[in-house]
Amino acid sequence: MPQSDMTILGLGAMGSAITERLRETGLTTTVWNRTTAKTEPHVKAGSTAATTITEAADASDIVIAVLLDHASVHQNLEPAAERLRGKTLVNLTTTTPNEARTTAAWATEHGIDYLDGAIMATPDMIGKPESLFLYSGSENAFTLAGPALEPLGTTRFEGTDPGVAALKDMALLSSMYLMLSGYLQAAAMMRTVGVSATDTAEAVGDWLGAIMGHLPGFGAIIDSGAYHPAQGQDVNFTRPAVASLIAASREQGIKADFLETGKKLLDELAATGRGDSDWVSIVESLTIR
Repeated sequence: MPQSDMTILGLGAMGSAITERLRETGLTTTVWNRTTAKTEPHVKAGSTAATTITEAADASDIVIAVLLDHASVHQNLEPAAERLRGKTLVNLTTTTPNEARTTAAWATEHGIDYLDGAIMATPDMIGKPESLFLYSGSENAFTLAGPALEPLGTTRFEGTDPGVAALKDMALLSSMYLMLSGYLQAAAMMRTVGVSATDTAEAVGDWLGAIMGHLPGFGAIIDSGAYHPAQGQDVNFTRPAVASLIAASREQGIKADFLETGKKLLDELAATGRGDSDWVSIVESLTIR
């Protein structure tokens, strides 16, 4: 099999988008997928198909994995461990931080230079500046693979702890889902009086756009740990405000589960004598002790 600049393992929507973008930049690519039919469009476009993982590993010094999950990474790569020895493995499969660290330890054990990556993008965003790729792990692997990976989107190296990229990915996604949950709460409330979810989306976008400017200030309070006296709204002010939101939801026949979780944490702060502390001190209640 001819040598390629890159091998890509996994040709789902994301793996295919990455492969297409790498070809556009002029790189030669070898592809492998469990379902071989998915390799055909890429072969027609100029990639070389490997029939086995070991063939795929042999084809390039840089191997990118874009597989289903942590289990599939090990299921597919462990049989090819010796063929990957001395090569750079970039794992773009979505995993938890500890799963990333486990794979990094396995790679080190087998002499594989390992870089863990997290993709903050959808497949249609690949190659655009708003596509963000986070990497952590081997600095040497990032130095070797980084230039070829840059055309995929904005690239950031988060440090040598292989779990940090996955952690930041999960943290940002958590904020996204919680923010979108807030929009769903608003949409559910407003449609009870005939306002479309589309119109509510516009209103929520405008409001959140305005409020996002306060985030750095909240961050400064959290980093300082100076919650008392409150620099902004305190717990005692915020509790009845959230209670009103819950009441308004229920009046419209809408559940308030998302809001009730926050209210419970605020109640716990007040019950332990921290009612006059800044409401953002709720962040301390999120640590499992």
